[in-house]
Amino acid sequence: MTHVSRRTVLQASASAVGLALAGCLEDAERRLEEWQTDGDGTGELGSPTHRITVTANSQPHPEFEPQVVHVVEGGTVEWLVETGRHDVTGYHEDGHGPHRTPDGVDPWGSERLSGVGSSYERTFDQAGVYDYVDTQQVCTSHEVAGNVGRVVVGWPDPDDEPAMADPQPELPTQVVRAIDLFNEETRPVLEDGP
Repeated sequence: MTHVSRRTVLQASASAVGLALAGCLEDAERRLEEWQTDGDGTGELGSPTHRITVTANSQPHPEFEPQVVHVVEGGTVEWLVETGRHDVTGYHEDGHGPHRTPDGVDPWGSERLSGVGSSYERTFDQAGVYDYVDTQQVCTSHEVAGNVGRVVVGWPDPDDEPAMADPQPELPTQVVRAIDLFNEETRPVLEDGP
């Protein structure tokens, strides 16, 4: 029979406890990462979700609410009209306005959404930052009034995103102000990551 010293037993026990704790810590870190990226969030910046609804209103002025949403890759955004006529059009040089969507993404947008309950939804499969606008013109141009929004998909590097650049000077003044605010809110969240 082999003699096992007390020291050997204690060292083996300590090693086993250390491995168990390391496994628990790794499991806790994995669960935290999944929680932050799996889409069980609120849809606010830093808390991505699988699905969120943005409302479009005309009173007292054209407005998307919320203006900035955060979804996981493969997440869906629905735009729902509560008042007025609207549309949702991604800023894209081959569609409307300057390039403010991820590189390689085709132009996208809805038809006119007329009447309460009209809606449009889009699933975003590619991580990135997507700026969009309401191009309708009723009493005034909804774009000139500053009716723009942003969809953040996943956790892209903000330095690689066209939408995170300074707003182009040809955009209406209210849009420039809104995009500046979007960038101030979005950059620190993406830099901190999940």
